[in-house]
Amino acid sequence: MGQDEAETEARWTPVVASRADLPAIHALYETIWGPGRSRAYLDWKLFGAPFDPLPPVIALDGTRCVGVYAALATPLVLDGAKVMGCQSVDTMTHPDFRRQNMSVTLAKVCYAAAEARGFKLVYGMPNENSYPMFTKKLGWTHADEVQRWVRPLAAPARLPGLLARPVSALMTGYARAGRDPQAQVRRVEASTRFVVPAGPPPAARCHVDKSPAWFAWRYAAEPDGAYEQMIFGDPDAPDALIVFEEIREAGAAPVLLVQEWLAVTAKHRLRAIKALAALAAARGCASVVVYTNDPQAGVLLRGALFFPRGGMPLGVAGFGPRADAAPLGKGELVVLGGDKD
Repeated sequence: MGQDEAETEARWTPVVASRADLPAIHALYETIWGPGRSRAYLDWKLFGAPFDPLPPVIALDGTRCVGVYAALATPLVLDGAKVMGCQSVDTMTHPDFRRQNMSVTLAKVCYAAAEARGFKLVYGMPNENSYPMFTKKLGWTHADEVQRWVRPLAAPARLPGLLARPVSALMTGYARAGRDPQAQVRRVEASTRFVVPAGPPPAARCHVDKSPAWFAWRYAAEPDGAYEQMIFGDPDAPDALIVFEEIREAGAAPVLLVQEWLAVTAKHRLRAIKALAALAAARGCASVVVYTNDPQAGVLLRGALFFPRGGMPLGVAGFGPRADAAPLGKGELVVLGGDKD
């Protein structure tokens, strides 16, 4: 290491951030990922969770933020008990400060703070470039794979036009047959009051605690959020609830992305996802997408003509003297849609 590199490394200091650091944090986000995330959005995401908030840890070079490690405080149910955990979401280093082990240092400070406050575990789905860092340097276990399930509503692009049109018409027509007159679609707004269907929890050891308070923060409070909900039955005691958003990109048909999918029974859950596919077809969407590693959900998705299309690794690390009691095995921690950043 040259003298200039050593001096650069010595300049930054790990700090548990506060809202006063938001302008500097926002500047780093724009440096790394470009514009598109407002300061209000970062305030909601990094500091606004009402569940024992876990502030991000940042690297400061004077007043300049040159690194961020963020883990969102997340209420969990583990072996039938309510506990606190966190989801690793954002890891970034300013280009001038790379190759200095910064992300590992910041993550360890964050984990120490979480452990001191009684958090039980951290989980996440880092990208393929950073995942080795988590498993090799931060003690994560590769617990499972989160599958991307797709219900296609249009013919593959490789089909010739003469074939594509009738195939697409057949696919959308079949999907529309799942239309349910009892389905009520509403925009999610800041005032939205969520009522969670009183259905059985996932069979896994651990899952996110889907309380009305969690729904309110995750979907109603997000600045500029564009979520919708599909409700079945009595809104005050629904049979099923789906939270979704319509993703639009220039030059492509929209996609409906499922964030939540809950119901009182498996039968109602299947009925709900078929009704969402019918709505997507009516809107001219190319597909409906669900991310989950829940095997129970996978069975229902296959029954609704969803197909697995690759996925992402799910990593977990436990905190404290009983870290090995964390849900480290395949299927022990299940996630769905909005459980991932």
